[in-house]
Amino acid sequence: LFIDKSFDYSILTKAIKLLGKKNSKSTLVNIGAHIGSTCIPAIKKNNFKNLIAFEPTRRNFRLLKANIFINEIDDRAQVYNFAISNKKTNLYLGTKEGNSGGNRIVKNKQKNTEIVKSDILDNYTYNLNKNNSLIFMDVEGHEPNIFLGAKKTIKKKIPIVFEFYPSLLDKNWIKNFDLVFKNYKFFYDLRGKNRKEKFNKKNLIALINKVNSI
Repeated sequence: LFIDKSFDYSILTKAIKLLGKKNSKSTLVNIGAHIGSTCIPAIKKNNFKNLIAFEPTRRNFRLLKANIFINEIDDRAQVYNFAISNKKTNLYLGTKEGNSGGNRIVKNKQKNTEIVKSDILDNYTYNLNKNNSLIFMDVEGHEPNIFLGAKKTIKKKIPIVFEFYPSLLDKNWIKNFDLVFKNYKFFYDLRGKNRKEKFNKKNLIALINKVNSI
């Protein structure tokens, strides 16, 4: 990060262009903020005025807070040391040695796990709407669970950028997308040519096939 300056920031900048002038870009909501590798450049470069960030692992969270402080954006950032999920509870987070950004929620306690607290996204988006914010999440396959705890947020149609990683999703994941399909009409593959496509099960499954073929 010291060399590259950021991680996935180029993906975020593509999304910012797609938001257009209608969105005031007041607040960036970063779920799975890691150590600030995407969200800090966004605030530092004034792509967004304010930041709401969530990072469940204790070590990453401490580094996130430190990085926010040394980049002098602490007066513009709200940071929380827990996961966002479908309910308020305790979860198991599997950690990866040598890849602090590859941690993910797991069903059972394993060798390298820590217990983390969780909350739902709706509790933090009541002042946000589709014209003043963007949600950016990188949660290693936990996206469907987050959507289940974001019913009010989804109905507001707040723009969302999320990592689509089919092999990390469980068998019933697509059922948890029903409310998302109902409220969002289009999507863009930000790794591709930014082509606008209808957001439905058929096109999402086609994207799975495309990803798997690669």
